[in-house]
Amino acid sequence: MKERVAIVFLTLSVAATLGLGGAVAYAFTHRGTATVQAGGAQGQTYATTSSSPAAVGGSKASGGGRSVSGVPTSAGGSSSRTGTPSSSPSAAQGVHKGGVITVGGIYDETGPVDATVERDTVRSYFDLVNAQGGVNGYTFRLVDCDSAYDPSTAHQCSQKLMSEGVLAIVGWLSLSGEQPETDYLTQQGIPIIGGLGVPSEFASPLSFPTTPSLVTDGTALGTRACQVGLKKPGVIFLNANFIAPVEQSFLNGMKKCGISPVDVETVDATKADYTDVILKFQENGAQSVAAFVDPFSYARIFQAMERQNWHPPVLGGGLDKASANQQYDSGCGSSCAVFGADSATPVLEYLDHSRTPAISQYLATVHRYYPSQYPALDAYTTYQWLAAEVFVQAVKNLGNTPVSRQSLVASLDHLTNFNDGGITEPITYGSGNHDPLHCLEWLHNTNGHWKTTSSWNCF
Repeated sequence: MKERVAIVFLTLSVAATLGLGGAVAYAFTHRGTATVQAGGAQGQTYATTSSSPAAVGGSKASGGGRSVSGVPTSAGGSSSRTGTPSSSPSAAQGVHKGGVITVGGIYDETGPVDATVERDTVRSYFDLVNAQGGVNGYTFRLVDCDSAYDPSTAHQCSQKLMSEGVLAIVGWLSLSGEQPETDYLTQQGIPIIGGLGVPSEFASPLSFPTTPSLVTDGTALGTRACQVGLKKPGVIFLNANFIAPVEQSFLNGMKKCGISPVDVETVDATKADYTDVILKFQENGAQSVAAFVDPFSYARIFQAMERQNWHPPVLGGGLDKASANQQYDSGCGSSCAVFGADSATPVLEYLDHSRTPAISQYLATVHRYYPSQYPALDAYTTYQWLAAEVFVQAVKNLGNTPVSRQSLVASLDHLTNFNDGGITEPITYGSGNHDPLHCLEWLHNTNGHWKTTSSWNCF
């Protein structure tokens, strides 16, 4: 079965790369415009780049991919003022001799959640830009640190990356680390672009999310439960340090149309078997399942449902991860538990939009530089592709203004109507506006295939 799946993905990969041969050139040839008013580039108009979709979890391998050669970093240099980045452009802020800009990323690379694919998605975008000559004389480099699904380790990563003098954090994904470390990095004056969408990322003046808040996602899923007529759901939430407001928004969304859960379970991402949870749902008379967990946990939930031969309606966010799907939608004929499931995504579903230029560019780029990660793409990797894209655009918009943390934040704060090729609605930041995205699309699983069933729904 693994060999068959590998062949299928390889076929899709080659089709995406060859059938859409011009995709890699798309980013710098077919773009919208974004107006910047920061620094010394007031009133000028620059081309924006385009991007694509994806979700948590990689192959734990860097593939056959190329990445920028190592460049020595200099330690030190972050501001002690809360929410105010250091202003002097220097090696201590990630701008190194030879024009290499170094950024950092904290990722759960070991443990129950594998975010190496998010890491390599960011690197693939940097590799694409670097291969095309860079931006304003700069090339880009990502230094990563493994948070190992441990908030203490994530904090050590923050300190390590600061000591290496990174300019910013770009496209990170640390399930237990992002909520506390956003506050810490903001206190140290380190800008953050992208992330999972935890609440603290929307309260920081130095954070620039490329996805709606998870609280918005919760509201959207609760609303979708009403629309699909979910009845007597058993509900499962991931036990995370950011989950309380997300859980409340999800439950409130369902409450508005009179949906009351028969049971609510909170589980850790390390939970290996969900049989006990599924049995409890059945004993309590659940007629459906609603969940807000990571893609790997979804796989184990569906496996437990299959073992109990229980196939109720299912609703969850981030269900379109291909490498996780293959664990529960093959070998069960016409009665897989995932068949008929509903989901929501804040980015275009990539398998359903492979011919959209921004999506085809994203797919072709990851396949070119990190082919082993290609099957692991999902909505969460798309967030971090967009993070890399937004970051590079902000640097480009600086023109001849020296790159520093302060100038980078000023450029981001003046990024207006950034067109990512339709992967999301256009992105506009600004002082006091660090929550620019509020729209999601609905997905439905038909016999193992995820199809988009709506346009953007905004909350």
